[in-house]
Amino acid sequence: MTTLAPSPTTTLRGDTIDDRSQIAARLAASSEARRIVVLIPAYNEAGSIAATIDSIAQQSVQPTVTVVVANNCTDGTEDVAREHGALVFLAEPNKDKKAGALNMALEFVVPLLEDSDAVLAMDADTTLSETFIEIASERLTGKVGGVGGAFIGRECRSTIGYLQRMEYYRYRREIVQRGERAFVLSGTGALISVQALNAVKSARDGETLPSGASFYDTFSLTEDNELTFAMLACGYQCLSPVEMTTTTDVMDTPSMLWQQRHRWYLGALRNLQAYGSRMPWHMRWVYWRQQAGLALSVLAVAAHVLLVAILLGLGTLSLSPWWTGLAACILLANMAMVWRMGRRARILTLTVEPFYNVFLLLIFCAAALSFLSGRKGEWVHT
Repeated sequence: MTTLAPSPTTTLRGDTIDDRSQIAARLAASSEARRIVVLIPAYNEAGSIAATIDSIAQQSVQPTVTVVVANNCTDGTEDVAREHGALVFLAEPNKDKKAGALNMALEFVVPLLEDSDAVLAMDADTTLSETFIEIASERLTGKVGGVGGAFIGRECRSTIGYLQRMEYYRYRREIVQRGERAFVLSGTGALISVQALNAVKSARDGETLPSGASFYDTFSLTEDNELTFAMLACGYQCLSPVEMTTTTDVMDTPSMLWQQRHRWYLGALRNLQAYGSRMPWHMRWVYWRQQAGLALSVLAVAAHVLLVAILLGLGTLSLSPWWTGLAACILLANMAMVWRMGRRARILTLTVEPFYNVFLLLIFCAAALSFLSGRKGEWVHT
């Protein structure tokens, strides 16, 4: 297995170094049938970037070049990246967060590539399973524009973090039921064909796709979700084979989870609004159904709380065998889906998880209100 070798630096700007000429040289020297460029956008990720790069070095199929896209870093991320064999692309100055950093790197890299080549975009707090690139490259054929990993939560001690691990575990089951069709090409890790990237950029004309000047939409709060929409609208397929996984961070506090999910929910609603009639009917069915399901869940919970309050006021509240049996069936079904995770998951399903689900619904309500009131929202680093 080949490991990533450190390379000499090339361009000096003050006390920072940019490796663009080395990136170009590696790509020009490669004779691979499909060149693969790994892009890791990173904003002050010195504590996690080493493990991310090391997971690339352990891949059964090695990329042509691994690039850390340093997004206005001030903590030594660049130094750690080089120590572990990656090249560094300085995304400076950049005011458009992760999407802007990726666009800057793609604008430099894509002209050096052919349509048959691919770009692996992944988060700087993520590690990949060892056959990730191998499986993704095999699946990236024909009209498949992107292949993303099935994400799992990192080991954690907090209850709220473990509940997210359970949530992600169930999501993998949904992917299997959908025949590996991806709801979203997760930013934790996705291999995207250069052909699809060029098609998306060319289609950002305000008619085929929402207007834009580059590959990722910088207006969206959920740039990975928007790129998935864009590729599907352009006629490409997006897959997420469950045998290739990405391990990512979970939010360890309620406030962090609120910030993350509020951005996700609001971003998804804004993406749906931006696409409107541009979205093919099969996409509308999938994505609007998701939002409708969340809205109906909110109404169901609200109706239940109101009913209980009324019955308490009338002094006629009693346990109904029908409602009790239905609730028990739902809990048991949820527990069965995470049974293999072990005893802790089974206990949490029956005790704490219902309250966790209500908390997520509250976040969705807040996001929906922000959407209806026209609030832009903000991208919070979590």
